[in-house]
This record gives sequence, C-alpha cells and structure tokens, in this order.
Amino acid sequence: MRAPAAAMVVLVAAAARASPPEELYDPVKTIEYDLYDFSPEDQAAWEASRYAGNAARLNLGSVTLKELFAVQQLQGNLRAAPWLLFHLDVHDDRTREAEVARFSADAFFRVAPGLELAASGSPDLRKQDSALGAAALLTSPDRARYAMVRVLADRTPFEDGGARRDRIVWRAQTEARWAQGAFSGWLRADLGTPDAISYALAPASGIEATSEQRSDVDAHLRWAVGRAAAGLRVTARRLDSSRNGPRSDFSLRRGFGYLRAYLLAPILPRLQVRGVALGWAEKARGADLDGSYTFHRWDAGGRLGAVFIPQDEWKIEAGYALVHSAQRTAGAVESRIGDKIYGSAQWLPSERVRLRFLISKEIASGNFGGMNGELGVLF
Repeated sequence: MRAPAAAMVVLVAAAARASPPEELYDPVKTIEYDLYDFSPEDQAAWEASRYAGNAARLNLGSVTLKELFAVQQLQGNLRAAPWLLFHLDVHDDRTREAEVARFSADAFFRVAPGLELAASGSPDLRKQDSALGAAALLTSPDRARYAMVRVLADRTPFEDGGARRDRIVWRAQTEARWAQGAFSGWLRADLGTPDAISYALAPASGIEATSEQRSDVDAHLRWAVGRAAAGLRVTARRLDSSRNGPRSDFSLRRGFGYLRAYLLAPILPRLQVRGVALGWAEKARGADLDGSYTFHRWDAGGRLGAVFIPQDEWKIEAGYALVHSAQRTAGAVESRIGDKIYGSAQWLPSERVRLRFLISKEIASGNFGGMNGELGVLF
C-alpha cells in the first residue's frame, strides 16, 4: 500500500472529479489486462523461481496517449549461509485502477529440512511507512514447490502531524506453488484491514478523515507438454478509498474478478494458435460531487492469435481480441463493445531473458490501441 501522504494526494485528486473514473466503464480494459500481462509461459517460469532464484520484470504500456500501464517487479534470493536466506521483493505497479509500491524483506532461518521461519518487514526511510512481522516457508528440495505465510503490522508506529490512526493495519500474505509432471498450480493472496486516519485539525485541503484498503488474490492453474499448453488465470481485487470533509464526502468502494482460460496449440512445426477466453465482473459504489452512485459490469469475450516462430530465439504473434461489456448504472443498462487488433515480436536471446514489443489498434472506435514493452530476466 502507498504511504498516507500519497494516498491523500490521490483522494484529493479524486475529489476534483464530478463523476466516477472513466476506466470503470471502458470495455477495452478487459483486453488490456490480458495483452499487457506477462504470457502464461513466462509467468509460469517466474512462479517457479520465486524462492529459488532472482528475477527482474519490467512491463510498460500506453493505455491511451496520456495514460501509462506499468508493472515493475524485482526479487532476490540471497543465500548468506546454509541456514540463512534473504528474500527480497520490490513491486512498483501502476495499473488502471490503482497503484501499489512495496519493498518486502525476509530473513529466513532454516529450522528443519524444508522448513524456514523468518523475521519479515517492509523497511522504509520513514519509519511510519514501515511494516514488521513474521513468516514461515515450506519448500521442496529444489524449492520449485513452496508454501509461504506472512503476517505484518503495516506502518507501525504511525506519525503524521495532527493525524491519528484509528486502528492497527494488518496484512496477511500467502504464496504457494505445486507442480507435478505436466501440471502446476500457483496462488498468491495479499489481504489487508482498513487504514483509517482522522485529523484533529483539518489541514488546508479540508480533509477530516481518510480510509483506504486493498486486497488481492491471484491464481494460475497450468498444463504444459512440449509446445502445447492450457490453463486458467484468476485475479480478484478489492479497493476501498474515502475522504471526508466539512462540506462533502468522496468515496469509491469496488471489487472485481477477472478470469482467463487459455489454450496454446501447435499446428505446424513453427506455428501455434493461441486462444483466450475473457471474463470480467465488477461492482462499485461511491459518492462524489454529483451524489452517490452504484455500478455493475459483466464482460465476456476472447482473443485469438497466431504465433509464428521463424527462429528459436524469435516469436512473432498477431491476433484480434473482442469483448462485450454489459454495464448498469442507477438501474440503466448499457452495452459496450471493445476490440483490438495487435501484433508483437518477442526476442529470446537465452532461456532466461525475454524482450517483447507489442502495438495495437482499436477497430470499433478507431482509437489508438496502445503500445507495450516488456523485459523479463531470471538469474
């Protein structure tokens, strides 16, 4: 989660709007979250490395000519002694609905074969932005299978001038991977309690109280044999934010679930077909300058592409994605269509390095579809 000061800036900016954020209604969002994400094969390799190796991932995309989609992740597993492992995680992600920046550090002490206990935290230059806690890790001998549980007291102690936090903010985090033969499964959850802050003396902005909460769940089930693969990817997220002032209240409380079922099938020695079924469900309620509102959306669609492998170190992909979005606001139902035609080139100079460039165009609206650049390194 971001620091309270950063959260306040976002909330004040939200207060200047006279309507819900535009991305709530954009049907192309469902496509962008799939196109700009790491491919299932790259994601699976990263999942296997989480507690066995080091990795750096950078994904930068343009949603519109003025909006950036960014995922930046760095992990390290540093073995200082046979019984001591330092695990580091850096996330600086900015997607269309929210931003999260976090540095996590664990010092794992081996207490038995396959079992490690850790002192955990999120150190920060400002102590009020730090977190402290503990973790436990179970691993297989090759560390490709694992189960981790971490509990943190977030940003304790809290210091912010005349502000007062109403309660301790707790975060419960878990990550696990199982693999057997052609099958693998991965799960990660990051659940947090609300961060409620009140001000005895309202600052110049007029804010009297703020509240923020974020929880995430991601899962990936996969089957892969040779150049054929199939799987299911699930993302669920809850985001709450509010700001109370002397004249008006602003809030946005939302949750969504995103499902992708994919198939990658070879049809010729150097040609594959990729198919992805897309589903998105989202609910939101909030209050702004125009009063309170509620919003629901259900998206369904898919993506079909061809993957050409001219050489072992190159992959060229092109395809088309289409989504139908049924949206309801204040009882009124509206249908929207979003689509994209895209092309991408991926260079694989080694088994552990991936570079990709993607460009797309919206056909139905005629708008610029966006570009995306990706770098992934396992070392």
